[in-house]
Amino acid sequence: MRPILQVALDFIDLPRALKLAGEAVEGGADWIEAGTPLIKSAGLDAVRELRKRFPQATLVADMKTMDVGRIEVESAAKAGANVVVVLALASDSTVRECIEAGKHYGAKIMVDLLEVNNLVERAKDVEKMGADYIGLHTSVDEQMEGKVSFQGVRTVAGKIGIPIAVAGGVNSENAHEAVEAGANIIVVGGAIIKSVDAKEATAEIRKAIEKKVKIKSELFKRVSEKDIREMLSRVSSPNISDAMHRQGELKGLRPVCSGVKMIGPAFTVRTYPGDWAKTVEAIDEAPQGSVIVVD
Repeated sequence: MRPILQVALDFIDLPRALKLAGEAVEGGADWIEAGTPLIKSAGLDAVRELRKRFPQATLVADMKTMDVGRIEVESAAKAGANVVVVLALASDSTVRECIEAGKHYGAKIMVDLLEVNNLVERAKDVEKMGADYIGLHTSVDEQMEGKVSFQGVRTVAGKIGIPIAVAGGVNSENAHEAVEAGANIIVVGGAIIKSVDAKEATAEIRKAIEKKVKIKSELFKRVSEKDIREMLSRVSSPNISDAMHRQGELKGLRPVCSGVKMIGPAFTVRTYPGDWAKTVEAIDEAPQGSVIVVD
């Protein structure tokens, strides 16, 4: 099958999600996913609004269902979802309830193997139950270390007969590796929704998976701790604030001079007003590259 490009709208703000969805579709995204954060913040209205905006699109509701499978699948399907996600860690009865409800209400079921130890065994189990798709994630730990591996896909591919979706740290540089590993559905979040131009970013990833080529990406790469300073130097303070949902940690700070940027771990000095002794001492005590913060 032709590789499917799925954009994951992992927002907590519905208007932003709708805007980015439109740009991603223009860029070549096949499926639109209402991500778990979006569903938790906006409810199934997120799916309803996406269906209104994109009546012909395949919509994925990442419900991450663990219980009451029939109710969750029914509600997602009635809201307009074509595919509903249930966790493989759920009980067999819950997975079966999801699959039965999906057949009844016209929705496909994707079973996500997140945190499952025996991938092949569980994938075969849910395939026998009637699952339509299998989902695999690159572990967050690997992503945080700047590593993105598709070993889970390689392990499962060829062992089951249903399509495999892969998510986690996918960008234009490694999307072709996911396809070569055996993934049929390439799920991309940050590399599209956090890009400067979502339409262009989507088009680049579309090209990468179709031609199975590496297209250099300067943005949205998971980096190790040693590379974080260089990465932060390339983004603005508003970018960082936005990533923290606009709730900065150091409130009340004002710049003394403009056009200057500081990057480094905070070295905090707590002192009384007018007592600068500790602050002066901190200049000698703070590790090189630190930013001295006076509280």
